[in-house]
Amino acid sequence: GAVWLIETRRLGVARRMLSTPSSSREIMLGIVLGRWVITLLQAAMIVFFSWLIFSVHWGDPFGTGAIILVFSLVAVGAGVLIGSLCSSAQQAGPIAMIVGLVFAAIGGSMEPLQYFPATMRKIAHITPHAWANDAFGTLLSNGGNLSNVWLDVVVLGAYAAVHLTLAT
Repeated sequence: GAVWLIETRRLGVARRMLSTPSSSREIMLGIVLGRWVITLLQAAMIVFFSWLIFSVHWGDPFGTGAIILVFSLVAVGAGVLIGSLCSSAQQAGPIAMIVGLVFAAIGGSMEPLQYFPATMRKIAHITPHAWANDAFGTLLSNGGNLSNVWLDVVVLGAYAAVHLTLAT
């Protein structure tokens, strides 16, 4: 997403969009919604094929859906933020990958948070990944539902709002 945003600037697409009667808010909304739909389709494929091939049971569909909706928006916001801060695709690609991998590692996406020392589990929650992993853990391991993960969903929504506000 970051590289795509940089390419729209480099090719002058952003300038041409701003010359239309559309407001900058509408243009930004279109960019975000387009990226969000792609991210949601990717998530849907992961959920579907992991269910089909590996018999993964994702737990409460409302809880799972809420987490996917907001975490996807976090990812879109991060991509748009990186794309707005970087001036070339050569900068954005590695930065996005490094930030994503570091946050994933710290946030428990590579090793479950329960194996982290107590202090590191607290530090992990500076990342949206830890909140999403906690929520999925509640749904998958503890038979939770949306009412059990509402705080995680709200925190992820706050991450998305901050990313998108800074990007804008």
